[in-house]
Amino acid sequence: MIIDRIEPIALRIPAPKRTVGVPQPLVAADMCLTLCRVTTRDGLVGYGECLSLRPPMQNALFATIRDAIAPHYLGQPVDRKEALNLAARKRFASFGRAGTVMNALAAVDIALWDIAGKASGQSVSAMLGGARRQQVPVMASLDKYDHPGHARQRVEQALASGVASVKVHEASLEVIEEARRAIPPATPYVADSNNAHTLADIRRDATRWAALGLLWFEDPFWPPEDLLDCPALPGVVIGMGADFGSAEQMAVYSKTPAIGVLQPDVCMLGGLSEAKRALAMLAAAKKTVAPHTPFVGPAALASLHMLAVTAEEGYFATVEADDSMDLYGIGLTRWQKSLDVPTGPGLGFDPDPGFLRHHLYATG
Repeated sequence: MIIDRIEPIALRIPAPKRTVGVPQPLVAADMCLTLCRVTTRDGLVGYGECLSLRPPMQNALFATIRDAIAPHYLGQPVDRKEALNLAARKRFASFGRAGTVMNALAAVDIALWDIAGKASGQSVSAMLGGARRQQVPVMASLDKYDHPGHARQRVEQALASGVASVKVHEASLEVIEEARRAIPPATPYVADSNNAHTLADIRRDATRWAALGLLWFEDPFWPPEDLLDCPALPGVVIGMGADFGSAEQMAVYSKTPAIGVLQPDVCMLGGLSEAKRALAMLAAAKKTVAPHTPFVGPAALASLHMLAVTAEEGYFATVEADDSMDLYGIGLTRWQKSLDVPTGPGLGFDPDPGFLRHHLYATG
């Protein structure tokens, strides 16, 4: 199977309208998705995705796929997908081993795994070594509210939907504490502070952080390199790694006792080829793995397959979306107890063509 066409696809999906009684997040924005469709000469089609979030990143990723990554892959055989991924990493290393280029690379790489699975009749999880589970519990991943009452109210609404766990994106310890009060002790709770603090901040309030009983504290402070020489923080399990661009970078941080959870992100790692290496490394290091899942498209399906093969059961963190934002019509954007791991060949599903046409956005 020879790669014939590589087409980046930019989508803009309107943010869901909040009903009465649902608090407004600090920032409400349309969802920017950057997908990639790869077609072989014999007509097989696969889909991939990279993490976009905002229009400037979407524009950059679209152009990088089209102008830098695609020429590297066109005319090459699909069965060399892992070798091609490594060659691309070396070719573009001067632009950094993490960030935009790796993210764009992921969209093509995921699509090739999708094609390879369709050609062989295997699911991605089978190609990664075999699924250990058929369902993955859902973690409600909340927007940022920066308001104790609003965050608590949204947590209560998430729990009412039947989710297995809750994750907030807040910097304020007071907001995180107020959200905690709404969560039963047995329900796993994660706080992601997006590097808002310093290590000195965390140590100053160590007793309060430990009292939260977090499943893990995600990206707690800046700079993260301070963790490399940091002993374990009593009562605080730190999770990080969503921004890592390679298995090697993840391996460095897996050695520090302060980090209890590593979070490989299929897009930031540059695709399933590198995610496969990262998962094997983390399993050998006997580290808890929690794949990062801020996706609703092909990368979400790829992440479900990753979650299916990990030794320990993990959670699929479903962002604040609704059924109007579901590319597949399978409930992937819905807060619920669990999600089924796709069992069909490749990623298991293709995006709805009508959905793609309706939300297509012309970019440069």
